[in-house]
Amino acid sequence: MAKVSEMPNDELVNIYVQLRDRRTVRKKEFEMVDNKDKEKLEKIEAVLLQRYQEAGIESARTQYGTAYKTTVAYASVADKDAFFNHVKEKEAYELLDVRCNKTGVQQYIDEHDDLPPGINWREEVHIRVQRA
Repeated sequence: MAKVSEMPNDELVNIYVQLRDRRTVRKKEFEMVDNKDKEKLEKIEAVLLQRYQEAGIESARTQYGTAYKTTVAYASVADKDAFFNHVKEKEAYELLDVRCNKTGVQQYIDEHDDLPPGINWREEVHIRVQRA
């Protein structure tokens, strides 16, 4: 087999598409098996949680490891206007995460031919391959 750097473009694109297809098949196969494992894990977690709640315990050590209860919190915005009004009125800026919106920054650049203050911007050129 010739070195990649010596192969013609059509052969490189053909190999690229074949490799990508092979990876897609492998990923689907893995996800199918992995989803079954995830379901089993969730069932085991549910059984352990029920047992711990019934027994009034927080954790249990076994010869294979320790299982313990933990609380995970989730927060999302249900009413954007109400939330932002509250943040402004109470100056509760600690309730916000600071990150920029890539689409918004791109629109700003397009309109002003400049970056908004305090923003880093990087663009990279990549090759993408579409099937014929």
